[in-house]
Amino acid sequence: METLKTLRHEFKYVIPYEEMLRLRKELDSVLTLDRGGAYLVRSLYFDDFNDTDYYDKLNGEMVRKKVRLRTYDPESNLTKLEIKAKNDIHQLKESLVLDKGESKKIIKGNYDDLLLMDNPLAWKLHELFITGYRPKVIIEYDRIAYISNTTTRITFDLNVRKSNDFDNFFNKKLNYFELTNKADVILEVKFDRFLEPYISKILNKYTNRYQSVSKYIMGRNVM
Repeated sequence: METLKTLRHEFKYVIPYEEMLRLRKELDSVLTLDRGGAYLVRSLYFDDFNDTDYYDKLNGEMVRKKVRLRTYDPESNLTKLEIKAKNDIHQLKESLVLDKGESKKIIKGNYDDLLLMDNPLAWKLHELFITGYRPKVIIEYDRIAYISNTTTRITFDLNVRKSNDFDNFFNKKLNYFELTNKADVILEVKFDRFLEPYISKILNKYTNRYQSVSKYIMGRNVM
């Protein structure tokens, strides 16, 4: 089983909905709309008994990580179990593709399948789970993404919401608590080596300053 790896820089901003509309008009002329429009992102985040990853983020630690199970379609049979590690502005995302049955076992606390896989990431994840990583929060939102002909990816995340209904992670719909209002959009700018100057020139009109935005933290801060 292959590990999917993505090494990149990532910057996040909160912008008004109206600015998103203006920015999208400019991006439409230079980038490609991914997946033809808005799509669902649903993630189940794990943390240990001491909430180490939560507090590392709150305390602004330069080296930290997040562990999550992600799906873009709860009715699909495939998911990604990921470790997203950050060192300053550099990020490494390692993903393990699992089927729904394997994912359900992990949510329930059975990690044996990971140990049996011939994959170092699976073994690393197994070690985390047996040391106390458990489900903490489900975060879901609607995403609009643009891609360049290199590695640059611009995303807009809207209607961010949370749930603690872990056992029903694969249900088509869950009961949610809204985390953002309709006026706010989370803009993420992702690239590996450099951001193309023509894209940077457009973004500079809308991104006055970098902001530390974590959907995981937002969800954990609301009971």
